[in-house]
Amino acid sequence: MMARHALLRLVALAAASSALHANWFRRRGSKYPLRQIAQRIGVGAPWTAPKFVWAFAWRSHRRLLPLLHRWDDAAPENTCVNLQVLWLKAIAGDRAAYELLPRGTRTAVRWPFRLLYPRLHHQNVLLRSAYLDDAVLGELAGLDPADCAVVALGAGFCTRAARLFGDTAHRTAELDLPAVVAQKRALAARYETHAPADAYVPADLAADGVAAALDDAVRGRSHVVFVLEALLIYLEDDAARRLLRAARATNATSVSLCFADRLPMPGVDEADARAVLADAGFELGDYLPKPGLARHMGVARRVG
Repeated sequence: MMARHALLRLVALAAASSALHANWFRRRGSKYPLRQIAQRIGVGAPWTAPKFVWAFAWRSHRRLLPLLHRWDDAAPENTCVNLQVLWLKAIAGDRAAYELLPRGTRTAVRWPFRLLYPRLHHQNVLLRSAYLDDAVLGELAGLDPADCAVVALGAGFCTRAARLFGDTAHRTAELDLPAVVAQKRALAARYETHAPADAYVPADLAADGVAAALDDAVRGRSHVVFVLEALLIYLEDDAARRLLRAARATNATSVSLCFADRLPMPGVDEADARAVLADAGFELGDYLPKPGLARHMGVARRVG
């Protein structure tokens, strides 16, 4: 009897090990038509390397951050991995992100050295950044720039305002936790060829009373585009739904959501995404899923 139980335990252990091994070596992004997604956005597809390669690259980068910022007077923190993503955007060719990095160590990601990095996390970030750039510009097309606001929710160290709107009449605002906003202000002083956002608004987007912060960001513009890039993944589902409804309630003629995030729903089914947004008062227009935590990309517009 004891021998039989020992044999059963060995069989169970072998099965678990086999499943873990298969998952560890499974290629990331294999569930998605990655090449078609990248082709539609107009950027190169990330490398569909085994998951352990992605995990190793992510952990290695995170462990290097203290060294990369050892002599950085701004001393930014990696809150919700925003510092790590800033480096990834610089590797992907974002010049504004590059200007926010420390002058000494940023050489590691300048051209042509950045060409040496395999297309892993930075290329996945580029997918969502490029999608959002096109989506935001598409929502603003044909409108009076002086009557438009582009508001990044949970902006972290986002550079979209500097890259796309630094020399336009659009109002640009970035909202995030007070500590993150203070760090972003310090980093934005480093811009060399770019202009910072018009406003940095400290706000806890998971708390009640967020509507006042949104109104402060919008400042009476008639047309508002809210950008959500990897914010909702850090909020509980109820808080995410409250934030979507608060955005819908903004006092403006038109309100759009451009998102590359994780909506409060399981899976990536478009019908589920449409239902979640409809519940918040938005109609889903474009929709495109991708690998990663921020797996839902799309554009939605306020109904009514």
